[in-house]
Order: sequence, then structure tokens, then C-alpha cells
Amino acid sequence: MKMKVAPTLIALALAAAGSTAAQAADNDWYTGIAAGWAYTHDLEDFGKNADVDKDATALSLFGGYNFTENFGAEAGYLYAGKAGINGVDFSTQGATLSGIGRLPLGDIFSVFAEGGAYVFHAKGNNDGDNGIAPLAGVGLTAKLSDLIDVQARYRYMWDVGDENKTGNNMIWETDMSVATLELVLHPNRTSYVAPVAAPVVAEPEPVIVEKNFAMSSDVLFAFGKSSLKPEGVDALNGLYQQIVDVQPKDGSAVVVGYTDRIGSDAYNQKLSEARARTVADFLVGKGLPAGKVAIEGQGEANPVTGNQCDGIHAKAQLIACLAPDRRVEVRVTGVQEVQQQ
Repeated sequence: MKMKVAPTLIALALAAAGSTAAQAADNDWYTGIAAGWAYTHDLEDFGKNADVDKDATALSLFGGYNFTENFGAEAGYLYAGKAGINGVDFSTQGATLSGIGRLPLGDIFSVFAEGGAYVFHAKGNNDGDNGIAPLAGVGLTAKLSDLIDVQARYRYMWDVGDENKTGNNMIWETDMSVATLELVLHPNRTSYVAPVAAPVVAEPEPVIVEKNFAMSSDVLFAFGKSSLKPEGVDALNGLYQQIVDVQPKDGSAVVVGYTDRIGSDAYNQKLSEARARTVADFLVGKGLPAGKVAIEGQGEANPVTGNQCDGIHAKAQLIACLAPDRRVEVRVTGVQEVQQQ
């Protein structure tokens, strides 16, 4: 078999695959089916004034792998149909192997070129021949989706057949053109540029808020009384602002009143509850939810001074010494949301 094109074209498929295998970026294998037109160029050379039919129907099945966006390798089966001269058929079929070089033109279209070999079986007038012909081609691809491409391809193959066989059982040698429309499926294809995953930001854990605000009853109330003094109003305005600054979510408050030990237990219990209620009513009036504010009266329980005032008998001095025991505490609990940085 005579070859008119350099044999290096046949090696192009293997060279392309070998040079790009290390660059594989995606598991993009594909398969396709094609149909179109085949044309035998040189049949008239075998007979003057011959009745030549150069046109035939071409069919192809193929599969390949894209190593990168720009390089791939492909193998397939090509039936180049039946042409003829003087009523004698000339048909060819066989395997194709080629390297593919591709140039994207945008998100949809790309052009490609291929070079490789056509391993053919040619048949004419009940005789046949096997051989290898150089193959080159170009094409245009349109990507319809990650799964489906459609493309148009033109191939040229040199020296298909055998010019050395003569007589009644001729196998002619001819160059061939094949043009096909093709449907291509990419079962595993995704974008060559992998999307960058958004960083996973863990939701911050809520912080449990527990705040205890203590105020001297002598600042809020006159001795033995449960109505607020003017300076007591100012003090509670400041306390309310402190509670707002904590910003507890779904918070609640307990207002606890305490007295000193002067007086009866019943009197002190009643006075501690009244003072706690006065403070609670004030905070609710400023904006705290009434259903979230509770009161407790502890009377003379839990003294701060302990026994340090036991030796004092003068009432005025004892009242002054026991001042730390007379107090109102506001205990705030809730959830504080942590702000993300």
C-alpha cells in the first residue's frame, strides 16, 4: 500500500494521549453515533469513460476521553459505504484511532482537529484488502448540556484500498472524504473549572446570660418605706439601662427584696415583698415584659453584715451598721446571641 502523507500522522493519536495523560482534569469520557456522506476521490483513474459512483452513505460509532479541556483521544468504527465503477462495488469499513485537539470558543461552541489512522477493510468485486490509512479531520461542536453535544465533522483519509490488485477482482486505491453529523453523550461531564465551595461557617453557640444587679434599699427607699425616693427613680433608670445593655434573648428577671433584722419577721417579710414589687413595677413600666418579671421577698434572710453589728445597741447606729442588709437584687437570665466576626 502506498502512502502519500507522512506516517507521523498515524502516531498523532498516541502522541496526544501520552503527552496529556498527566494533565487529566475531569472524568470526561464520551460516546457517540454519526451519519453522513462519504466520497471516493480517485475511482475514475481506473477506467476511461467509466460509469463512476463516488458518493456513499457513512455511518460511525465512536468513544473517547478528554484528558483536559484541550486534548483527548478517540477510537471508533467507520463504515464509509459503497461506491462503484462500472457496476462493481467498492466498500470500506474499519476502526479509527485519533488524537483530538480542541479550542473552546465560549461556553457552547468549540472547534477541534484530529489526526490518526483508519484501520480499514476494503472490498471490491468479491475480493478484499486490509490496511492502514492516515486520517485527518476537523469539526465544530455545540454543547447543549453537560450530557449532550452535537457536532459536525469532516475527515480525509489517504490511500484506502490496494492499487496493486488488478483484473476482474480489482481492489482500487483511493483517497476518501467523510462528512458526518454526530450526537455525543458525556455521562460524567462536569465543568472543567471546579466550583469553589463556600466556606462552612459554624453557627455560634448561644451564650447563657446570668446577671445579678444589687442596689441599696437606702438609695431607693426611706427607712421602713416601700415608695421610691426621687434619687431612687434615677438609680432604677440606670439599672434598667444596664439590663438593656445585656440584651438577653427570651430573658426573665426576678426581683428579690431584703430587709435588716430590725422589726418582726412578719413585718420584714411584708416590707421586702413590697419593695420588690415597687422595683418590678418600675422596670415593667420602662419596658420589661410583665410576664417575664417575678418578685420574691426574703425579709431579713441572708444578711450581708453577719454578726458584725451585734455589739451595737443604739438604734441609729444599728440602722447605719445594718444598711448593707437592706437591699434589692435583680437577677436577669436569658440567651445572648454571639455576633459573627
